Amino acid sequence: MDKQAPASSRRKRLTVEREREILDATFDLVAEVGYEQATVDEVARRTKASTATLYRQWENKPRLVITAMKARKYAPLPRIDTGDLRGDLVELVRQMPKPHPSGAPTLGIWQAVMTDPQLAQALRDVLFAPYLDALRNILARHVERGTIRPDNPALAHAEMFLLGSFFVEKLFTGQEANADQLMAVTDAVLLPALTSAR
Repeated sequence: MDKQAPASSRRKRLTVEREREILDATFDLVAEVGYEQATVDEVARRTKASTATLYRQWENKPRLVITAMKARKYAPLPRIDTGDLRGDLVELVRQMPKPHPSGAPTLGIWQAVMTDPQLAQALRDVLFAPYLDALRNILARHVERGTIRPDNPALAHAEMFLLGSFFVEKLFTGQEANADQLMAVTDAVLLPALTSAR
């Protein structure tokens, strides 16, 4: 399950309908058997696709599964610009992907991520990338507006802070991080760091 397509493989564009069919089948399979037991071979069998096609399109199992999860469980992130740094961060935190949205299977993703580096990378590259891009845009905009000093060292750690807070809550309390908890930590630590005087 951890093999990858050669880097030189040329991706052939799937139709939107075919891609949706494969992603739906992947999501349903992982919901049935869990992340660890799901295989690309079984997705290929269910969708009458070749494994080569799946690896060429998604590179590996983690990217295929995370893309399927994102497509099924999470709406696109809207543009965030409230005009206020805290307002922007509040909105971003409230849009952060919930590990277990109501009515959706957990897929075993959040348990496996701690021991699977490829899965962790796929989570960052596929699921969290829009949120990290939004955070970078928010910070850049408020640097331009003068809310944040351009040489503030907290800028280099904001992404780690956001994702770290998201995952560490489960480790320390056994509970999934929610928007109120993330915003409380943001208010206590990140905002003061970003707006501190020289």
